[in-house]
Amino acid sequence: MPRANDPAGLARVKAIALRVITAARTAPKGYGDASLPPPAAWEIAIIKDDSPNAFAMPGGKIGFNSGMFRLTPTDEDIAVILGHEVAHVVCRHGNERVSQGIAAAVGAVAVDQATRDQSVEKHNQTMAAYGAVATLGVILPFSRSHESEADQLGIVYMALAGYNPATSVAFWQRFSKEPGARMPEFLSTHPSDQTRIQDLQKLLPMAQKIYSAQQVKAPAR
Repeated sequence: MPRANDPAGLARVKAIALRVITAARTAPKGYGDASLPPPAAWEIAIIKDDSPNAFAMPGGKIGFNSGMFRLTPTDEDIAVILGHEVAHVVCRHGNERVSQGIAAAVGAVAVDQATRDQSVEKHNQTMAAYGAVATLGVILPFSRSHESEADQLGIVYMALAGYNPATSVAFWQRFSKEPGARMPEFLSTHPSDQTRIQDLQKLLPMAQKIYSAQQVKAPAR
């Protein structure tokens, strides 16, 4: 991926990422993962891409698109994104999605073999139906559950890192107003903006307690 020439942006994202990673490594049992690479071992890059996107990968790599900066005016906003992406790594969501893809492919082969004696039209109809069921009934729902799980852990990580988790709701409210058509939730790998916002609002009291405790330990800068 092409790297953006943005030393200031890179330094900013890196500083926030190191705090979020530290939080994810040291979070209480059931929330964190001490086996994550230590903060200094992570490779962090600003990707030259105008789309508002970011990612984290197993093994300690984070990409933050240059187009995301226009939606993240504060450090807290960036912490929302990084907390969410690091949570995907902690939850091994990448591995699970690969496993789902393999299972779906194996299932497709089985259906193909089981219907090989049917007419071409009937066979094609059966394969199309299997593809729809696998996608809408298994792959997309699991992807949405992954996103919701990453949201939940992400606000815990940002709170532990000393960033106000209330920012998450404001960020997604702002993101929901971005231009561009939104697919119905059942056809999307992500929860609808409204579902995500409602879920985060339910989680905020818990995350705010964590954040308040962190402020007592280390007063805000």
